[in-house]
Amino acid sequence: MAWNRAKRAVGKIGCATERISDELELPKNVMPGVVHIEMNGNKEAVVDGCRGVLEYDENIIRLNTGKLIVKFTGSRLMIKTLSLNQALVCGNIVSVDFSN
Repeated sequence: MAWNRAKRAVGKIGCATERISDELELPKNVMPGVVHIEMNGNKEAVVDGCRGVLEYDENIIRLNTGKLIVKFTGSRLMIKTLSLNQALVCGNIVSVDFSN
């Protein structure tokens, strides 16, 4: 009986996540705990799912996204905005690396 209640609760969470994604017009594959990055050329990157900043200087920015570490390298890099789960990285982005 407890299994059925847990299964229904998980189903409700999935439905709520889907409704929120629809309302915010997010891609269907964006789920909690998954990083989503949008690049505007090599000058700007929006990182959804950011959980914290690990390293920050004008040549390297490393962000914790839970399962992955996202590393931006370049010049004149800065975090223009940082919120609860999103970071906006600006500057001359040369590369983006992913590691565990």
